[in-house]
Amino acid sequence: MRAVADVSAGVVHGSVEVAAPPERVFRALTDPVQLAAWWGAPDQYRTHDWRLELRTGAEWSCQATNADGEGATVHGRILTVEPPTLLELTWNPSWEPPGETTIRYELSPTPSGTRVVVRHTGFTRAESCQGHAQGWDRVLGWLAAHLAR
Repeated sequence: MRAVADVSAGVVHGSVEVAAPPERVFRALTDPVQLAAWWGAPDQYRTHDWRLELRTGAEWSCQATNADGEGATVHGRILTVEPPTLLELTWNPSWEPPGETTIRYELSPTPSGTRVVVRHTGFTRAESCQGHAQGWDRVLGWLAAHLAR
């Protein structure tokens, strides 16, 4: 598992291999109950109140609360839905200056499960791109741990 920032291009590339079939991984990425269960860690932040309708053009959102009790929101819209191999959506976090980015998840079967490739594009600030790469390292780890249970 690894996420790397290409600051000059404003892109984060990440990937992880998980021991679950693509259908199960896709559900973990799109089911609000599962998202709240795995996206976050008590010593960092927890996500909750996920709202996600799985259709192109639909809006999605979630809330997050950090270990100090401070809240944040993220919202966007669904751009592409092709279960169980592709999901693309926009990302607008409350903690960043205005500037929408795009996340693309590509899932492909492997002999032992699924390879998840994440491409997060549209960063205009180097600090944001680097910070999101660090965040994707954590998120992909949480996803892999959730699917290993």
